[in-house]
Amino acid sequence: MIAKFLAVLLAASSILAGAGALAADSPPLPAASPAGYIVTLQAIGAVTPSFPGSAVLRPYPFPGFSVRGIGEPERFSAPDDGFGVPVIDADGFRMGPVANFVFRRGNRDGLFGLHHVGLTHEVGGFAEYFAFDHFRARAELRQAVDGHDGFVASLGADFFGESNSFRLSLGPRLNLGDNRYANAYFSVTPVEAILNGRLEPYQATGGFTSAGGVATVRYDFTPNLNATVYTGLQRLTGSVGGSPIPNMVGSRDQFTAGVSLSRSFEVAKFW
Repeated sequence: MIAKFLAVLLAASSILAGAGALAADSPPLPAASPAGYIVTLQAIGAVTPSFPGSAVLRPYPFPGFSVRGIGEPERFSAPDDGFGVPVIDADGFRMGPVANFVFRRGNRDGLFGLHHVGLTHEVGGFAEYFAFDHFRARAELRQAVDGHDGFVASLGADFFGESNSFRLSLGPRLNLGDNRYANAYFSVTPVEAILNGRLEPYQATGGFTSAGGVATVRYDFTPNLNATVYTGLQRLTGSVGGSPIPNMVGSRDQFTAGVSLSRSFEVAKFW
């Protein structure tokens, strides 16, 4: 699977090498505009692992919403970005609060007897820098307020561009998590191992948790209507990659894919 994914990334990178102007998805909140705003509504369908370390893909629908000022250029964003609000936006640098969530983990898909992990809400901050017209580096630091209760970080970079009505992006990803995160999803206590019958006891520790990449293809039907297809692959690494959960009942290869349809509207400013 990894070889096929890398082949897709290499093919996309050859297209991006000849791409021209700035490609983008709308930022979450607008800069002030006397003319009004452009509101973008999204309908997103994705398949992701049932839980971190799972080999089972499950479909999830998501709504999306973003706003920018009329006349403000679109800023690139990736489908795996957290929900961020830039409070600093100057000279290619943006920074602000960010939030994310992780679905609950039950005891299906080989996890009978293991502890549950509730729906997790993560909050923190992000920083990104557009070094030049077709490159962005981004970091997110997030603390869970429930669910796994751990601290996580995601680091990434994206090369992006456009050719006619197509807008493409390609970039690597690296993720980290602390001991609480690793223990929540990848540890197995002796009692849980006995109840499960397949898994061995294991104590996971924090560190680098996965590495991989994300690629997207967006097509603009009109200036106000577009569709995006994306795919990503992460390989679990370090202590979490050695857990019996991905190795015996799940997978170390974490695949995601999705499609979104976006429609933009101009809204007049009434104040």
